[in-house]
Amino acid sequence: MADPVFDVSGHVVLVAGGAQGLGLGLASGLAARGARIVLADRLEQETSDALRTLPGKGHLSCALDVTDPQSVDEVIACAQHHGGRIDAVLNSAGIARFAPALDLSVADFIETMAVNVTGAFLLSRSAARVMAEQERGGRIVHLASVSSRVVNEQYSAYSTSKAALSQLVKLLALEWARTGITVNAIGPAMTRTPLTEATILADPEMAAHALAQIPMGRFGEAGDLIATMLLLMSEGGRFITGQTVYVDGGRTLK
Repeated sequence: MADPVFDVSGHVVLVAGGAQGLGLGLASGLAARGARIVLADRLEQETSDALRTLPGKGHLSCALDVTDPQSVDEVIACAQHHGGRIDAVLNSAGIARFAPALDLSVADFIETMAVNVTGAFLLSRSAARVMAEQERGGRIVHLASVSSRVVNEQYSAYSTSKAALSQLVKLLALEWARTGITVNAIGPAMTRTPLTEATILADPEMAAHALAQIPMGRFGEAGDLIATMLLLMSEGGRFITGQTVYVDGGRTLK
């Protein structure tokens, strides 16, 4: 039996960007522990297909564009209606555009900031408006990155966006602390996902360089983040807010 301090059974959790990768892996981990998942992503059919892979019952899928305020508000309202409240939001929506700064297009830089920062702001604010009216508030957890603290070539858009996200987490946590809402982030190092497998890890030279930066000598897996996520989403984390918790195999130590 799970420790009741870290129990999320019956909790309504909105997972943004949950149709694949870390979002889907973490949604599955929450569902396996009894959470009711509202899975949200840009492609409606892909999200609906992903929903059917989740263990347990009582889940729902929605189409979501985190850069569109109306879309965000509609999904928050849908999640609230589905469960009567929103206990937690896991924001795993994000994009990565890698190129030398001199070659990076302005469009790629703007899009990265729009999804990774503006989207996080819109989702947090819309959820907080609901959570502030609830007894016990709620939990908001973003997926940040070790890239918010370390420097890598070709990461000028991605690293800047994740550093901004970590600062946004602090600011929102401070403003909403008295409402019972906690706002935190998890910052993984290079983790195996469909996105990283198709980009950085597909290049042997880049993959070798990335691995050499991790003292533990391996890439992360979705399962490495589950315990931290459960802490931040449960009663066990009720006095933790404004933090980016790095789950990185020691990457930030270098």
